[in-house]
Amino acid sequence: MRALLAGAAAAALLGGCYDRATELAELSRHHATVAGHVVVLDCANDGQWWYEFELEGKQRRGAAHEPAGCRQRKPGDRVTVYYNPSAPDVHRAVAPAMAYQQEHGFHMPIWLWFGIGALALPLSAWMALKRGSKR
Repeated sequence: MRALLAGAAAAALLGGCYDRATELAELSRHHATVAGHVVVLDCANDGQWWYEFELEGKQRRGAAHEPAGCRQRKPGDRVTVYYNPSAPDVHRAVAPAMAYQQEHGFHMPIWLWFGIGALALPLSAWMALKRGSKR
């Protein structure tokens, strides 16, 4: 029974880590475009660059991850920004379908890595004590 409960807890914990990128799925279905421009390049950081655009009188900024094309860009280059008209804070400088493909999937949060380590140490000590007491 304990093994079943532990398995169910692990499945729930790992299932909670699956990021379905629902905001990007919605952006794929409903989006508009606006012109933006490249403001910062950090190609050494795995092709990261930042873009800026104005929408509804507000200046907005976002990051893009493009290892293959980062070196061809330069500050001031024009980019097409895709945004969700009903949620303008959701935007990308790549086509929404491509952004969804890049960002959805299994992402394990950092706190879970520490949690696993915090559980593994006492569990291994307990198992060693249990083995030692059987001798």
